Amino acid sequence: MRCRGVKVNGKLVPMSKVLKSGDQVEIITSIHQKPKLSWLDFIVTARAKSKIKNALKLEQKKIADEGKEILTRKLRHLKITLNEKVVNELVNYFKLKTSLDLFYRVGNGSIENKDLKSYASLHNNAFYNFFKNKIRRKKNLTDIQNQDEITSKYDALVFGHDEERLDYTTSKCCNPIPGDKVFGFVTVNDGIKIHKKDCPNAVSLQARFAYRIISAHWVDSSQQGFKCTVLISGVDDKGLVNKVTKIISDNMSLDMHSLNISGNLGHFEGKITVTVKNISQLNKLIEKIKSIEGVEKVSRIVE
Repeated sequence: MRCRGVKVNGKLVPMSKVLKSGDQVEIITSIHQKPKLSWLDFIVTARAKSKIKNALKLEQKKIADEGKEILTRKLRHLKITLNEKVVNELVNYFKLKTSLDLFYRVGNGSIENKDLKSYASLHNNAFYNFFKNKIRRKKNLTDIQNQDEITSKYDALVFGHDEERLDYTTSKCCNPIPGDKVFGFVTVNDGIKIHKKDCPNAVSLQARFAYRIISAHWVDSSQQGFKCTVLISGVDDKGLVNKVTKIISDNMSLDMHSLNISGNLGHFEGKITVTVKNISQLNKLIEKIKSIEGVEKVSRIVE
């Protein structure tokens, strides 16, 4: 629950390293560290998976509680009172399943101010009348709140081990939809085509053109991280690197992939690559780094 890094036989290694009999393992911990969703990709034992899933659920509920408070405040600014009727409208509007989904996505920044303003404009134009028949068929707020699972909303497709976002089109032979088990096929003229794994053409494609197959799967973008690089510069100061890493790892519990800072005659420049969940989290990170004494400029590098 507090693992921050691992040493095997005295050397730092990725947490996903497969151990051999006789290896000496040291677990580096931090009271600020929390389990991450990506750990489930390489965790082996059922007990460990269960512990991590329970910890993730607790963290999601904490974010959802914060999201409910944020939503109440933001709607108040839009002259809307958060009540059962409004929650049902919002769940329908954002195509979610439960109120917990709604609060969680507000809490982690997936639902932004502009999204709520779009809803508000419809709400103020008799939005409820438009949706009332649909809402009547829904469970009321009390029932929804009893469903304490945050459901998966498959709205993004990622490719390969690094889970890259790439352009693609869906194949007409099997018409895959979000949530289907799929794979990508690199065509000669039409880029990447997505096929269902049980597509009638799947066996033939994989047998004849294995080198053009690329793994793919659907994800919930509200829980999916993406890598980004931030450029920082300013006046060199003792302990600067430690302050930056403390914000990234301890304060915000983000995964840091690389940190490269160099100084010259009292001035420094550097690049930091981290994984964030969304643009709101990235902007929060940038603001926190800007608050460090000596840091003059922080900006995202768009590649």
